[in-house]
Amino acid sequence: MAESGNMSTNLTQPSNRAVIVTYSVVACFGVILCLLGMIGNAIVAWILTFNIKRTKYTVYILNLAIADFIYLIFVAIVLLLMVDTLLNRNKPTNITLLALEVIYDFGYNAGMLFLTAISVERCLSVLFPIWYKCYRPKHLSSFTCGLIWLLGALLSLLDNFICPAKSFMDSTNDCTGIQIFSTVLTFAIIIPLMLVSSFILIYIIKTTSKKSRPPKIYFAIIITVLVFLISVAPIRLLWTLLYFKTFSNTMDAVAFFFATTYCTAFNSSANPFIYFFVGRQRKKRFGGSINTALSRVFKDDETEQTSDGNTTSTSTN
Repeated sequence: MAESGNMSTNLTQPSNRAVIVTYSVVACFGVILCLLGMIGNAIVAWILTFNIKRTKYTVYILNLAIADFIYLIFVAIVLLLMVDTLLNRNKPTNITLLALEVIYDFGYNAGMLFLTAISVERCLSVLFPIWYKCYRPKHLSSFTCGLIWLLGALLSLLDNFICPAKSFMDSTNDCTGIQIFSTVLTFAIIIPLMLVSSFILIYIIKTTSKKSRPPKIYFAIIITVLVFLISVAPIRLLWTLLYFKTFSNTMDAVAFFFATTYCTAFNSSANPFIYFFVGRQRKKRFGGSINTALSRVFKDDETEQTSDGNTTSTSTN
């Protein structure tokens, strides 16, 4: 998110050598977390591109994996630059920092919007099954994904050019307007949509008979949204409260930056592992290969979409 980037450009250099080493180690662990997440999202993107038949729904999952991959790459780069700054006192140029902030804000915003689109799409398929199967526009998924990428880029550019680091710290009028817009978008639109969609899916799961178990993708969506709400939403709320000076900021700037980065990086890294554990066979401890587990999740999705009595699943493993 943009606030994390703004904080990274204003970190004070700790004077205590032990503190510097501690922060450097924490940053290195953050890089490892990002690498694990990048590997997981790359595997998901590869399998969805080459091993599983493309469906209306997996288009969103593929784009979410790409957005998370982009975000994690630039979080890792920012953390490595921070280690270099802490240990060697080499500060990157403002242009370098601005470019990094724009790109990883772009990945963060796009990922959040893709997750919202995934939740809403599945909710609509449950609430309006006839419309979804018969009248849903054929290229709706592709159009929505393109719109999300465009909106994610626009939000990132607005956030970083209208509300750069200095404006954020000075609480300028333009920056306040951006913060209000971002807060309304997150807490009045995106999070309520996620919550409503998730509650509907939970209701469907609880009311579905044991003989016709709901698709595994329902569980994957609910867990993914829950991870986002637990790891990212509180941090985003805290940033908003700090900006509007709702309470005094007595926290160490570097520690707060790391807490924010770890939460968002964990959220972007968790999705591939959620797909795997949801798709694995219960009787087997590790549930077979990653490809098999993911195929089982998304095969269920396609079966559910074509279960009108005329066709069967055509997913490939």
